Amino acid sequence: MHHHRTSRYRALHPSLGPSRWQRLQQRSGIALLVLAGLVLGALLIAVPRYYRLDQVDKGRQAYMEAHWVDFEAVERHWKSLPVLQSIRTGDEPDVRRFLADQPLVVALLDRFEERNLWIRDGQKLARPKDPALVQQYLGWMAHAETAQRFEWNPPREQDPDFGKVATVVLLSDRWLVIKRWRPGAPEVERELGIALAPHRTLRMGLARESDLERGDLKLQPWGAEPNLQADPQRIATLPLGTATKTNAFGDGWNLGGVGFDAEQKAFRRKLKHQYWMISGISALVGAAILLGLWLRHRTRRKAVLDGDRLASMTHSLKTPLAILKFRCDSLRLGRLSPDRADEELLKIGEEVDHLTTIIETGLRVIRGGGASGPPGQATPAWFEEVVDDLRPGFELEGRLLDLRLAEASGRAPLSSLRSAVLTLVENALGHGKGRVTLETWRARRRFCIRVTDEGEGLEPHQLKALGKPFQRLRTQGREGFLREGQGLGLSLLVQVAEQEGWGLTFSSGPGEGFSALLEIRAS
Repeated sequence: MHHHRTSRYRALHPSLGPSRWQRLQQRSGIALLVLAGLVLGALLIAVPRYYRLDQVDKGRQAYMEAHWVDFEAVERHWKSLPVLQSIRTGDEPDVRRFLADQPLVVALLDRFEERNLWIRDGQKLARPKDPALVQQYLGWMAHAETAQRFEWNPPREQDPDFGKVATVVLLSDRWLVIKRWRPGAPEVERELGIALAPHRTLRMGLARESDLERGDLKLQPWGAEPNLQADPQRIATLPLGTATKTNAFGDGWNLGGVGFDAEQKAFRRKLKHQYWMISGISALVGAAILLGLWLRHRTRRKAVLDGDRLASMTHSLKTPLAILKFRCDSLRLGRLSPDRADEELLKIGEEVDHLTTIIETGLRVIRGGGASGPPGQATPAWFEEVVDDLRPGFELEGRLLDLRLAEASGRAPLSSLRSAVLTLVENALGHGKGRVTLETWRARRRFCIRVTDEGEGLEPHQLKALGKPFQRLRTQGREGFLREGQGLGLSLLVQVAEQEGWGLTFSSGPGEGFSALLEIRAS
């Protein structure tokens, strides 16, 4: 005999729930949903931050374009050559005017008149007294002359202050001039005041390219207002500002400019307003997506529940209608005595009332929701009461209904179980032959219900087709169908068994009859 299992038994109660495969599917779906939610949440959180960074970058670029002239003015003044006739004592009015206009000049050398080296001493020039300093400056000037470049910056190996002080050696037809930019020095403040005159629209300073990426820099007092100098920390962190790489100050130096405090506050206020606006939009988008998913889930769940409830109600109506048909046929054909006819009429009325109750309950469940019903005890007496309505049909067909009921009982929603048992017995009566046997027994935690008949049986491919909607069996080489009906009874039974967690197995073979095994939870 061949077997075809359409539904596996599984215990459905709060402690266990669905099968392992269904739990795995549910958990996988939940995991994917959680992962998608995390990705979406990360994107919604990242969008405002990315927008803020993008606005900062655009603001820095726009600031550079707006103040490019100021950057050029500072760099041009840094590389400007002196206008001097000659130096005799270092204290001439012409020299004082020159030093006042060039605060960063530290040394000069006349290339034609005895090649004397002059060192800055306040607002005048004097002869050098430090041999090491003389040797250092003369070495720089010699390399600048050898290179024959208008401007020359000492390399790392020749400058002990490399990376701390920016140095340039300027070469002209007559003069060699050394300028040094020491961040934070008063001379730099005067240099910026002269270079940015007459309109001081920003604050500027030098910063090492490596310092712009560090996070451990500290704010320097000389980098705060009202100073025109800006320290590297402010150049790197203030949102309204920019830094540009330049070769005029030596290797690794960047010339940076930042806005004044009032401008910074206004720019921060604008960024904060835009950030919260984008954050609000992101939050609304996230809430709308969550609401849409929740509504979609609720709609789909309601549609599935409504379909299951409608199928259950249709299935519940089918068997009582078949019973009514049997009884009406009996009355119509006059096979019953007057007393028995009156009794059948009363039962028809009861069945009509039962159908009305089923319809009202089903419509109420579909409209207002609800489960398939609370579980009840399926006792031997309950089974006898269920199949008692089908006995007239067996009598009319001259068939025998054999009940082999165990003392044990099962536990299931009785309305659904009643429809299932009636469907199986009615199927055996309508489509089988010979004796129909309904037997029950307990197997550990399961309560087994089996309905068998002594018909011709089914082929394996016919057995597998059972339970599929609108599948009727054809006899090979003949028109028509082997059995009447639309194939909805067993298909609805399969759906109910799957929904309730029952096991359902069909068994048959050529000449071996047909058997249906239903497994429910034992009491």
